[in-house]
Amino acid sequence: MATVRYTKPYKSVDQLIDLLKTRGLAFDGGEDVARRFLSCVNYYRFTGYALPFLASRESFRPGSKFSYLHSAYLFDRRLRDIMADALEAVELTFRCLFARVFSKSHGPLGYRDPAAFHPSCQPWLAKVIDKLDSEFERSDETCAKHFLSVYDAPPLWSMVEVASFGALVRLYRICSPADQNAVSSLYGVRGDRLASYLQHLVVVRNLCAHHCRMFDRRFSYRFPRPLAWRDIPNVDTATLFSQFALVYWLLKPTDSSVFDRDAWRRELCGFLRTMPQNPVCDHRSRAGIPPDPENSPLW
Repeated sequence: MATVRYTKPYKSVDQLIDLLKTRGLAFDGGEDVARRFLSCVNYYRFTGYALPFLASRESFRPGSKFSYLHSAYLFDRRLRDIMADALEAVELTFRCLFARVFSKSHGPLGYRDPAAFHPSCQPWLAKVIDKLDSEFERSDETCAKHFLSVYDAPPLWSMVEVASFGALVRLYRICSPADQNAVSSLYGVRGDRLASYLQHLVVVRNLCAHHCRMFDRRFSYRFPRPLAWRDIPNVDTATLFSQFALVYWLLKPTDSSVFDRDAWRRELCGFLRTMPQNPVCDHRSRAGIPPDPENSPLW
C-alpha cells in the first residue's frame, strides 16, 4: 500500500463549483442546479461522469458543460435499474438450477462431501464451505433460522437462498466438469464458459448493487465470446452493450412466466435510443451501441 499522506483540504459545494469552472466546465443555465445536485451527490462520484470529457486530469475538453454530465448521471441511474432487473432473474434461475441438478446427483448435502469434487479442488472446497456456512449463520431468513435450530447443516436448496452470489459461483467453479456441464447444458454453453460468465456477472451485479457508474464504463475483463457470436466481426466484450447482450443470453433458461427476456430487450433498446448526446463525446460509440440496437446480431 502507498504511504503518501492525503493532504488536500475539504471544499464546500461552492468551492467545488469554482474548481470545476477553473478547469473549463461551463455551467449552462446557471449554477443553482449544480449546487443543488452536488449537495446530494458526492463530488467524487460525480467526477466519474466527467472522465470522457477530460482533456487532462485537471482540464475539460472545450465545449464541456455541466448539463452534459448531469444528463449522463440521470441516464445511468435508470440504466443500472434495467441491468439489475435482468441480473436478478439470471441469478435466481442459476440458484434454482444449480441446487436441483447438483442435489439430484449428490444428495442434499453432497456439496459438503469432498468425494463429489475433483481432488485438485479440495483446498478451495473447505474455504468455500466456510464462507457459505458463515453467510448462512449470519442470515435472518426464516429458512436459515429453522435449519440451524434443527439440523447440523442445511441442504443445498436452502443454502442457495441465503448464500451470496459470489460464494455460490465459486462453489460451481470447483465442481467437476460433469456437474458443471449438467447445469451449463441448460444454457447451451460449456461448463467452464458458464463459470466464466457468471464470475464476470458477479462483478457487474456488485456494480449495480453499489450504485456504481455503468455509463461509459470500459470493463476490465473481456469475457470469452459465446459461440453464437463467433461469426460476428469486431465484437468487443469490454463494452457496455456486450454486457447487456451476455445477460440476455444467460436468461435463456428463465421461463417467460418468471421474466420475459424479449420484453426486457425491447425495453432496454428503446431506452438506449435516448442516450444523451453532445458535441464533445460520442457516448454511443464508446459504449459499443449500434445504430439499431434491437436488431444487433449479438441478441
